[in-house]
Amino acid sequence: ALLALYAAVAALLVASSFAGVWRFPAVPPAAWTLEAWSQALGGSAALPLSAGLGAFAALASLALVLCWFEAAPPDWDARAMPLVLAPLVIPSLLLMAGLYTLALRLALDGSLAGLAWVHTLVALPYVFVALAPAWRSFDRRYETTALALGRSRLAFWWRIKLPMLAAPLAAALAVGFAVSVAQYLPTQFIGAGRHATVTTEAVTLASGGQRHTAAAFAVLQALLPAIGFGLAICRLPWDRWTATAT
Repeated sequence: ALLALYAAVAALLVASSFAGVWRFPAVPPAAWTLEAWSQALGGSAALPLSAGLGAFAALASLALVLCWFEAAPPDWDARAMPLVLAPLVIPSLLLMAGLYTLALRLALDGSLAGLAWVHTLVALPYVFVALAPAWRSFDRRYETTALALGRSRLAFWWRIKLPMLAAPLAAALAVGFAVSVAQYLPTQFIGAGRHATVTTEAVTLASGGQRHTAAAFAVLQALLPAIGFGLAICRLPWDRWTATAT
């Protein structure tokens, strides 16, 4: 039932994005048009900005999490976990007010660097939580065996550990990308209203009554994370590395 509800909502969004005049009680629209999509894809930089911010936030968050997992002693996790999980329970408005104050002091407000910074900070806890169970449960006997056979730690990490943990790594990247795409308050606060993403455009157009263009941006907002999770499922480059390692 839940999947059917999601499918119905998605179908209505897609239909609304292509609809022209659609008055009640008409079931099909009176006309179909590509005007909303021409505005969403041709006249706005929201889509490439959302994709770029999402990719940067996901990769930067993953890099920071991997550095923590590899360099920090295991007993530090218990101390760091409350700090990592705090952004997930603190109200978003309070968190953004504090980050905005920090961005003002660092002269990052209204800049793309500030947006990349805040999106990375927001995505970081989700990537940590998504990857921590699989990474911490990795059997260290594989590392011991590889070192005993004369492999370096770098070769072990690249040729054995990375391919074996390809699925959770890809899932963590997809989660970080989806979290970044969905951010509204961080983009508005730190971006100072100067940079538009598909999420901010969808909310702005919906509140302004432009239903068809808002529907097009809403479809893009749902499509970007879906593409990210689809790539995570495929894991085409990871499969090649796994085959090489084995």
